[in-house]
Amino acid sequence: MLLAIDRRDIINDDLGAITTVPRKLGRGSGLKINDVFWSTFMANSDFFKVANKNFLSGADTALSIDGLTKAEVAFMDQVDGDGKPLGMLPALLLVPTSLSAMGSQLFKSMELRDTTASTKYPVSNPHQGKFRVEVSRYLSNASYTGNSSKAWYLLADPTDLPVIEVAFLNGQESPTIETAEADFNVLGIQMRGYHDFGCALQDPRGGTKSKGEV
Repeated sequence: MLLAIDRRDIINDDLGAITTVPRKLGRGSGLKINDVFWSTFMANSDFFKVANKNFLSGADTALSIDGLTKAEVAFMDQVDGDGKPLGMLPALLLVPTSLSAMGSQLFKSMELRDTTASTKYPVSNPHQGKFRVEVSRYLSNASYTGNSSKAWYLLADPTDLPVIEVAFLNGQESPTIETAEADFNVLGIQMRGYHDFGCALQDPRGGTKSKGEV
C-alpha cells in the first residue's frame, strides 16, 4: 500500500496527518492478514470432511449440549498414523456471531434445566469451563466462500495441533513502513507499507466442524 502526504498536510499538521498515515498502513496490514487467514480457513470443504472423520452434519449438530458432546467424541476418537489415540483434548470452541450467546452459555452455565413436565434432567453442565469460546465475525460474512451462521468448530490448542498456521518472512510479524521524498514534481512525501506472510491449513485431526443444520 502506498500513501502520500502533500506539502499542505506537512505545514498544517493540525489533524496529525503524518502520524495517521503509518497507523492506516498498519491497520491495512492487519485487515489483510485477517482476510487471507479467514479466506483460507473457511475454504475447508476438502479439509473438514467425513473421510477425515472431522465433519458432522445433521439436525443433532446444532450448537447445544448434545451437539457439543458429539463433536467432543468425534475429536477424541481421532487417531494418529499408528491408529492410536492422539493424546490431546479439544480446547477452543469457535463460533460465528449468531452463536456467541449460546457458546457463552455452554461455557459459563453451571446448571441445565428442562421445563417439560415429569421429565428427569441433570442439574450440572458437563461442558462448563471446558472450551474457551472465540467468536469470529468472518465465519458468517457473505463475502467469504464457505460462510455459515450455523456452522461451528471444536479445535485443539493451536500450540499443540494447529488446523491452520500463519508464516511470516524472517519471523517479522509487523509490517514494514518506509518513507521517502515524493517525485520531484510533487511537493510532499510518500509512505509505503508491505508485509510478507502466508496462511495454510495444517492437520485435519486438530479439530472438528459441525454443520449445525440439516
